[in-house]
Amino acid sequence: MKLKKVAGLSLSLALSLAVLPAVGEASPQVDLTESNASPMKQVEKGTADYVKGEVVIKFKDNVKQSTKKETLSQANAKVKPDVDAVESKFDVLEVGNVEAVVKALNNNPNVEYAEPNYKFNVSWTPNDTYYSGYQYGPQNTNTEQAWNLTRGSSSQEIAIIDSGVDYNHPDLDGKTIRGYDFVDNDYYPMDENDHGTHVAGTAAAETNNSQGVAGMAPNTRILAVRALDANGGGSLANIADAITYSADQGAEVINLSLGCNCDTTTLENAVNYAWNKGSVIIAAAGNDGVSTTFEPASYANVIAVGAVDQYDNKASFSNYGTWVDVTAPGVDIASTVPGGGYAYMSGTSMASPHVAGLAGLLASQGKSNWQIRQDIEQSADAISGTGYYFEHGRIDSYGAVLR
Repeated sequence: MKLKKVAGLSLSLALSLAVLPAVGEASPQVDLTESNASPMKQVEKGTADYVKGEVVIKFKDNVKQSTKKETLSQANAKVKPDVDAVESKFDVLEVGNVEAVVKALNNNPNVEYAEPNYKFNVSWTPNDTYYSGYQYGPQNTNTEQAWNLTRGSSSQEIAIIDSGVDYNHPDLDGKTIRGYDFVDNDYYPMDENDHGTHVAGTAAAETNNSQGVAGMAPNTRILAVRALDANGGGSLANIADAITYSADQGAEVINLSLGCNCDTTTLENAVNYAWNKGSVIIAAAGNDGVSTTFEPASYANVIAVGAVDQYDNKASFSNYGTWVDVTAPGVDIASTVPGGGYAYMSGTSMASPHVAGLAGLLASQGKSNWQIRQDIEQSADAISGTGYYFEHGRIDSYGAVLR
């Protein structure tokens, strides 16, 4: 197997596109302030990265249609047609001044919340190390021993909400379900970025097939759901709808190797909906090397995943703090990329699918989402930094399946 070094693109805060020497990610920094007139948050002008001219709104229950129309008319806002596969639990508005409209709508007693349609980016960090050799993720997490007890189930799914998945890749083609593409609004969620395919391979690549890499949950299927574009960016509305879609499709596990430093009610509602439907949600903790929370990883119903290297040292790029639940290998991870290839990548994006794959193994044992979360956290190995950089330690697959 010849592995290649990946070069890619990064979105800067000014929305300029910069070609980097290696795959990278810059997270939008969001500063939210409380409104005096509403418990909902407002965005300070210039501090958040969001879709120009778009606001996400949810009216309170039982508000009359005529009242909604009057409210939107006063805000000079128009509802954007909902053309994707999910009946959204919110509306996306087309407006002139996002900040002013958000402030005005959150002061309206008929509005549950209004917030910018934030942009989210993939959670990887520059990878400067190129070498050919071996995977260490399954070995370091005692997954080989866990495979003696369970390898997942073909009747279950890990939803990869990402830049898509190359469902023709020889290490993925026999097990990937084509879900929905929320970028192009069709049922062909092909990866145009590399990120989603790499994540999918780590979670559940075909295994024992005499080629490529081994996935953490070899027998569990992949539900490919595209919510990020070719540059690795995606809107709050698309990601929230993708989470809802995945839960409605019955995905036992949902992986979100993406995020934003932005506390958003729309996203948290989508996460809570999926949790209440029985899905366990795993998300990357972010790659800014800070203790600041990263969403959706920080939400109560999400397992937040930090990254460690092959020696169980915290990756320099990984966000940290006791809000990070567990860690997993995330430095120089070998996995699938589009076109039938393989590459090394680093980031909490690469750590998250290790945990998602473990969740797939536990789901095949008939465990509920809360049992899966409990077993992952309670069995984690207390490596250096546990209790400070992360709450529970590095995942231990064998210990988890034995519980």
